[in-house]
Amino acid sequence: MSHPDLASEQAYLDGAYAHLDRMRESLVHAADAAVGEVAALALEAWSAKRLQTFEDAERGLCFGRLDVDEIPRPLYVGRRWVHDDDQDVVVCNWQAPAARPFYTATPADPQRVTLRRRFRTEGRRLVDISDETLDGSTASVAGGDFLLEELERSRESHMRDIVATIQADQYGLITREPEPPLVVQGGPGTGKTAVGLHRASYLLYTHRDRLGRTGVLVVGPNPTFMEYVSHVLPALGEDAVEQRAVGELVDGIVPVASDRSVVARLKGDLRMAEVVARAAEIASAAHPEELYALLEGEFVRVREREVNELLEQVREEHGLTELARERFRMAVLRRFYEDYNRVHLDLAVQDFNAIEGSLKARGFLNKWLDRVWPAVKPDELVRALLTQTPRLEEAAEGILDADEIQLLVRPRARFAWTDGDVALVDEARSLLAAPPKVYGHAIVDEAQDLTPMQLRAVGRRAAPGSVTILGDIAQATGPVPYRSWGELLPYLPRGGEAEVAELRHAYRVPREIMELALPLLERIAPDVEPPLAFREGAAPPRIRQVGDDELALEAVREATALGGEDGLVAVIGPEALLPELEVDGMSILSARHAKGLEFDHVVVVEPAAIIDEEQGLRGLYVALTRPTRTLTVVHARPLPVELAA
Repeated sequence: MSHPDLASEQAYLDGAYAHLDRMRESLVHAADAAVGEVAALALEAWSAKRLQTFEDAERGLCFGRLDVDEIPRPLYVGRRWVHDDDQDVVVCNWQAPAARPFYTATPADPQRVTLRRRFRTEGRRLVDISDETLDGSTASVAGGDFLLEELERSRESHMRDIVATIQADQYGLITREPEPPLVVQGGPGTGKTAVGLHRASYLLYTHRDRLGRTGVLVVGPNPTFMEYVSHVLPALGEDAVEQRAVGELVDGIVPVASDRSVVARLKGDLRMAEVVARAAEIASAAHPEELYALLEGEFVRVREREVNELLEQVREEHGLTELARERFRMAVLRRFYEDYNRVHLDLAVQDFNAIEGSLKARGFLNKWLDRVWPAVKPDELVRALLTQTPRLEEAAEGILDADEIQLLVRPRARFAWTDGDVALVDEARSLLAAPPKVYGHAIVDEAQDLTPMQLRAVGRRAAPGSVTILGDIAQATGPVPYRSWGELLPYLPRGGEAEVAELRHAYRVPREIMELALPLLERIAPDVEPPLAFREGAAPPRIRQVGDDELALEAVREATALGGEDGLVAVIGPEALLPELEVDGMSILSARHAKGLEFDHVVVVEPAAIIDEEQGLRGLYVALTRPTRTLTVVHARPLPVELAA
């Protein structure tokens, strides 16, 4: 039986959409009426972004309402503000303080809310209504059946926002102040990625004056992951967010190769910052010499001693950057101009620009500057370190041993950038070119997989202390296997002040699948509290043992059969076996590359071989916890004892 208020609430939503349409039309008319080409272009660009928020609002403009004690009108909560012609609120933005009780009110703390009503919609049509009174007589989990329906929907190629079903524990983390640093520890399916993305949107709304100018940076582990989450923030109407994989942090450097684990671990060691700094000092070694020129019959000069004094002063204050080099050039020119005025007291004095122009003729000044303060290209500096043993030996003396140096050097003819190189180039550019843009806040997902050097690169892009770290220590499968957040946080500015909060409820992973994986957690991270599965699955995990010669074939058959089911299918197996597991239209992934992704159905192939890889039991834990509906395990070798039980 349909809800008795379905028709009246549909009428209200129809009115809200009518007001939204009028707001959209007003925006279009304002852009059309702009006076002047520059004003028109500026307003057109601004209105295009604003119009996108109207389009995104079509996806469930309003998802619920609050009835609040002693307030005569209900408060309708949705994706964006909607006002009527008198500027009265029709729909309240979910980020506004007034909407907070929609996520946080409980029977124990009703916050004056007498009724929380949730809407399930399809486009502009209201399909169903769920009411929750806050006297303890209804479900304590916010959203109840609506949340279950959302969780059981088929996955899509891109992550969806959860703005309509945010839970109280998630909301509390989303709305924390931007400082001090916040660590969100959460097991598989607890929604930590969604928390991070919605936190970006909330912080931009709440701290628009500051973050609207400086922006928010979202960093993820790899391009596949970033593509998966890329649609969430645009759907929430946010355009002041830059989303990059950690290997994409440095413009112009595209990693196309991979390092062996031992090499990746070495490149991620903070000692590499010392090596790069020493290499920069060696390559930029100063060679002071006198600057002189014959101008109007008299020699004008800046003596070598003065050049050296200016050079030392600038480097001490500003380092080796391009800006420091330009400051030095201008300081020498000013000193030269002073001497010109001294020796030409009886002549009409030329202005500063004319004197500079005389020195720059035929490249004289630039050639002198290149001899005194060599210009060093940071990218080439790193490339030389990684391809020329003598250069690396000179820079790494007393820092790295001979075996480590040998690990790093590779033939120049076969050189290609790797993820681990990106942080080295970033270090070099910060020393020799310019520091990167600093964002008002940075959100780092799967942070447990970043090396100290990568964390250092992220840290220099964020306002000190304004960082949100997301991850799961139990899923640490990166080059550096951190055992606790305390081992990772010192590599971030003000990391020692970080607050660690935990998400316990696993909404994505069904209970039966979580129970299969939890014995692994006891081995890999005994100090991490196990996630609490929120729901039951459609079926228990299927475990099939097959012969060695039919492993890949049977895995492909299982995946192909699942392809007829509703939803996304993935095959996760050991890297060496992946070429044999090709199935059209399905994701074929290693455990490392499946991190952070989710699928309706997953086939995990040969757990014992996954454990043999660098990530060990952690990699298998990741693989087993990717599905939202069904899990099939196909194996030929004996199962690990943790699964066999």
